[in-house]
Amino acid sequence: MCAMRFAPSQLIVGLSYDLNNPMKIHAKHKVAGTLLLDRDHARRLEKGWNVPGVYLLLDRPDSEGRWGAHVDKASIPGLRHRVLQQLKDRAHWYRALLIRYKSNDNETLNSSEAGWLEGRLYDHLAKAGQVRLHNRSRPRDPTLSDDDETSLIDYLLPIESVLRLIGHTLYPRPAGAPDGGGPLFKKIEPEPDKPAATSVPSVWGPTRI
Repeated sequence: MCAMRFAPSQLIVGLSYDLNNPMKIHAKHKVAGTLLLDRDHARRLEKGWNVPGVYLLLDRPDSEGRWGAHVDKASIPGLRHRVLQQLKDRAHWYRALLIRYKSNDNETLNSSEAGWLEGRLYDHLAKAGQVRLHNRSRPRDPTLSDDDETSLIDYLLPIESVLRLIGHTLYPRPAGAPDGGGPLFKKIEPEPDKPAATSVPSVWGPTRI
């Protein structure tokens, strides 16, 4: 049995000119394709996402950075079908993170592989201090061969990085963090003994010597 491990991955974010379209987040050199989907735009999800995979339904983080999530898998007919169904079945989520196989358009995850990913992702989130899972029980994932599990590890590696990118951290910020555990952005006030800077209008045209 191979141990699950999470590590930061280089991420490539794809944004559409149409802000209503989903945000595509790719982990470089990984086989997992991920898509960040706002609830309000779920019906715009392309039919190409009707493939087996795993998804997270995410709640907005609270003032302490804690957030809720529901972990699930989609077999045939696929992720798009399941997410649209969850619009009716679950009202708590504001975003969904979808994960599928992307290296070859002719191949998809099978039901056992998707179930294994669902179970391992549940285990990881259940141990995280900032996450509250809405699942009533742990998903029952099938047993795979060591080779199959090894090939699926690459799906798990970028997920924590994607969640961090969108503001869903797994663990509380340490007290010794550079920002002291406070907000990322702080208002900068001018020092009392120094006058505030004044702007000088720019003069356009030829320079006189």
